[in-house]
Amino acid sequence: MDSLPFLSIIVPAYNSEKTIESCLKAIRSSDYREYELLVIDDGSRDQTGEIAKKYADRILGGGDNRGRVSARNEGIRSARGEIIVNVDSDVLLRPDSLSQIAGYFIRHPDVSALTGLLSGECVESGFFSRYKNLYMNYIFKQLPERVSFLYGSIYAVRRREIEKIDSSVKLADDTELGQELFSKGKRIAFLKDLEVTHLKRYTLFSFLKNDFQIPFDWARIFIRNQAWHQLGKNKTGFAHSPKSQIASVVLVPFMLLTLPLIFKGFGAVFGLAFLLWIALNFKFISFLVKEKGLIFGFFAFGVTLMDNLIMAAGIFFGFLVEFSSPNRKHKGKTA
Repeated sequence: MDSLPFLSIIVPAYNSEKTIESCLKAIRSSDYREYELLVIDDGSRDQTGEIAKKYADRILGGGDNRGRVSARNEGIRSARGEIIVNVDSDVLLRPDSLSQIAGYFIRHPDVSALTGLLSGECVESGFFSRYKNLYMNYIFKQLPERVSFLYGSIYAVRRREIEKIDSSVKLADDTELGQELFSKGKRIAFLKDLEVTHLKRYTLFSFLKNDFQIPFDWARIFIRNQAWHQLGKNKTGFAHSPKSQIASVVLVPFMLLTLPLIFKGFGAVFGLAFLLWIALNFKFISFLVKEKGLIFGFFAFGVTLMDNLIMAAGIFFGFLVEFSSPNRKHKGKTA
């Protein structure tokens, strides 16, 4: 029987006093014991560090706030485990999550990294928090078993495969790391049963801000990795975005551009685009109606349309910034 791998669990945290205790308690409630728990306090101004002392094996950081990527890199440098497990400070693992991770690596020695997804469950009662969790859960479950990204809330990488994370992207550093591994021919597994609960509360503003910034970084990573070579391959679109999601996001600005044609007698163009968008999102809206009811689904229809437009804007400006960057780097065609 293979020996159990020792895990280094890295939890970067900044002003996380509202969620850090629940996060660390869940880790300590794991049925897997071969691990160390590192909390990187990224210059918190609240009680994050004091709370973490009750649960962590080691607490690192504590100086100025340098950002999540720098915090993760500090944890990686200090880790002793053969497998690095990243867990965000607003995420709850299930009791068997670490066992799932360790067991998968034992059974699949050819896999360099693995990642999971958000549960559709939501502890927050607000519309945007519930919508976001369900949207992420639905989109991710369309992805194949082998992927080219990592999802920051929960992922694990063999220690020998990772030295540091690219700090040039702010929110999609996990996707960038996944692309780095993928470009080297490393295998990344997506475990659909490795679900974690997200404790993040979304308001309308934070929801729109997040859904602009993530596509913004996604677009920059797309260009850097010449990811048009990946589109449509491996049974998906690019990174965490399936083909249907990409098509849906692209359609919305096209619909806006064709909207004036209605007044020139060419309304059929807009109508066909709108019907295609509905077809692409029909299963998702039906899923929401089944989970949360007709009224929730009705509001979700409009929110999805608006959200796709925000995502499209993020992608556009991400492309614009990356193409105009004087230090733009290409990694070449990925595997």
